[in-house]
Amino acid sequence: MEGIVSAAGGVCAVSALICVLRMIAGGTRLKGQAELIMKLVLAASVISLFSDGAVNFEVPEVNIGSSKDHSTSQQLYDDELIRQTGENISQVLRGQLEASGIEAEKIETEVNILSDGSIIINRVIISSADNEAAAEIIRSSLGQETEVVNGNS
Repeated sequence: MEGIVSAAGGVCAVSALICVLRMIAGGTRLKGQAELIMKLVLAASVISLFSDGAVNFEVPEVNIGSSKDHSTSQQLYDDELIRQTGENISQVLRGQLEASGIEAEKIETEVNILSDGSIIINRVIISSADNEAAAEIIRSSLGQETEVVNGNS
């Protein structure tokens, strides 16, 4: 607060000095030069207030989105990647079943994604009129070891 008071006092003193010089040098050839010098002194005094730190403007740090702990965002990313991968595989399987003439009411794929990026299909849950034929098509596409579960029960 003292810095602001002293800054205001300094600006007022320099401004008053400019007015006095205008009155003294009113009709002389030195009027323009005297005003230029005084305006430079005024500008220098205002600039020095900020550069010396008399008036400090501090912007508070906002830590939104810059958390040191990124595990939450990584977990959200991993969960969304697993969800989207499961949906994409389910859509491909639905297309294969429809091409074979089997209408599936529901196809849900449970997947895991390993740290090296490989996708493990744990289980496929299917609801259709002919679950046995649908299970054979899914196993022929994904591998015989794939667990296909009847979603009707």
